[in-house]
Amino acid sequence: METLLDFQDARIGYEAERPLFPALNLRISRGDNVLISGSCGIGKSAIVKTILGLLTLWEGEYTAFGRDMTVPSAPLLSYVRKKIGVLPDRGVLLQHLTVFQNIALPLRFGHFESLERVTALLDPFLEEFRLGDILNLYPSSLNLDQIKKVGFVRSLINNPDLLILDDPFEGLDDEGVATFWNRLARIESEKEITVLALTRKSMDQQSFFSHRYRLTTDGVHEAE
Repeated sequence: METLLDFQDARIGYEAERPLFPALNLRISRGDNVLISGSCGIGKSAIVKTILGLLTLWEGEYTAFGRDMTVPSAPLLSYVRKKIGVLPDRGVLLQHLTVFQNIALPLRFGHFESLERVTALLDPFLEEFRLGDILNLYPSSLNLDQIKKVGFVRSLINNPDLLILDDPFEGLDDEGVATFWNRLARIESEKEITVLALTRKSMDQQSFFSHRYRLTTDGVHEAE
């Protein structure tokens, strides 16, 4: 089975002298959805930033899609990031862009798609996530539930190989959670996208995940 991400004895963090974990060992294979749970501030977001090449790997090994990410070049970072869709904690939309422009961003500037192509790719999501009436609004006009839905659609719009969800259900109402799970169920059935979810709270439907881990200051461990 193809390995998408592989950390071996990796020391990651914001400072070389103060790594978040003694050694991070984590492998994610295509088709194996992974859940990592851990308390607030333990380092979940740092793992995501390291995956994307936003944080330095201080020691150990990290490969993404078969490429060595120890000291990644700009073209390599671009290649890897195009294969990943990310829903950050709280959605993180650009305030000066409309909802449509936020969703279109990875396609317009990552894949150089035309507006017509973006509109066609977005159309299947409009009714499902109730976005039709808010496409021309700015993030300041949205509630957190709407922001998370917009961020989720943005992470899916380029049909990534790997979808990273950082506390995906935080701020969603019950209907929003159901909408997310319905889409994740479709992802599981189609087997085209592998999901890595990181959460600080317990998550229902854990049978969706092939592997479940607990993140502590010692690293990643199999969850009971």
